[in-house]
Amino acid sequence: MKTLRGLVLVLVTVLALPSLPAAAQNPDQAAVFVQKLADDTINLLKSQTRGAARDAQFRKLMGAGMDVEFLGRQVLARYWRTATEAERQQYQTIFRDYMLRTITSRLARFEQEALKVTGTTKGPKDDTIVSSDVVGKGEPIRMDWQVRPMDSGLKIIDVKIEGISMLITTREEFGGIVQQRGMSGLLDAMKNKI
Repeated sequence: MKTLRGLVLVLVTVLALPSLPAAAQNPDQAAVFVQKLADDTINLLKSQTRGAARDAQFRKLMGAGMDVEFLGRQVLARYWRTATEAERQQYQTIFRDYMLRTITSRLARFEQEALKVTGTTKGPKDDTIVSSDVVGKGEPIRMDWQVRPMDSGLKIIDVKIEGISMLITTREEFGGIVQQRGMSGLLDAMKNKI
């Protein structure tokens, strides 16, 4: 249950990321970036917006907070190279909706929590790892956010909850489906979850 609570927070907060110019990144700005996204997410969740209007708001925030196409390619990993162009396009379209539906379906279970940034460290490339604790009911949950400067600004490219990478976990899940049922099987499985 602790992991589910953390996963819900990750999925929700990634959507609420504001975008900062890539050249402006330093560890302090990355920390402010993550803290602001947590605060904005909580405010959004408290709002009365529901249905299609909420989906539209989350879709807009998702586009501002992360590079969905980049994440889609990273999740698919080696299978991206073997997919046809038509499969890639269909996958990216479904991946965006898959992420939106996954997030909104879990919002009902979201308990109001708070995220407190606890520090930053240098990550790979130009990335900054922002460490934080999710505090609320129960034990705090450790979350590490990998923030990368991209052409469109700062973006979250991975989140680790208690040391478990959400990018790698999703990559393994999707890879297992592709191995068993092929790319069309993955696309069907994603559609069914939507």
